[in-house]
Amino acid sequence: MKYRSSIAVAFLSAILATTAIPAHAADAPDSTQTLKDITTPKTASSTGAPMQLSLKKGEPTYSTTAVGSRRASLYSGNWMLFTEENVDFYYDWRQVTSSYGYQRVGAFVFNTVQALGINRSYASTWQHSYRALTDAGVGTPTPWGNVNIYHSTVIQSANVYGDGAWYAWQG
Repeated sequence: MKYRSSIAVAFLSAILATTAIPAHAADAPDSTQTLKDITTPKTASSTGAPMQLSLKKGEPTYSTTAVGSRRASLYSGNWMLFTEENVDFYYDWRQVTSSYGYQRVGAFVFNTVQALGINRSYASTWQHSYRALTDAGVGTPTPWGNVNIYHSTVIQSANVYGDGAWYAWQG
């Protein structure tokens, strides 16, 4: 019984601690004013005096130092046979900072599929290109390996760009 009461006391004190209003809350500055001061960009002039930054008409409003991440994905097939090429990439609005590709494949019943690999075929600061090969077919698995009645090699490609855009196709 003592164990239950100590758990109940600890639980109630935790609830009271999270819902209690601090005594100095009335002395705090207006929260909207504090948020406005924090979000307003400021720089210092050559004399050290702070000055406000201002945007001119036509200047972009996005941050060029922010890094974004996206996934370029190309899915083909259905629930019985599918191939998927994915390229995860990071960009900073000027260049692709890094990227990597991977494949997912799956087959059910008499279908066979094999991922033959994904490689980066081109890389510049603005664009990375990937090419993936997949062998898909109709056949049956045997103890000695897959016996395909029909198979085809599928080529999937993707380009990713420094502004976060991407383009993928199957050829």
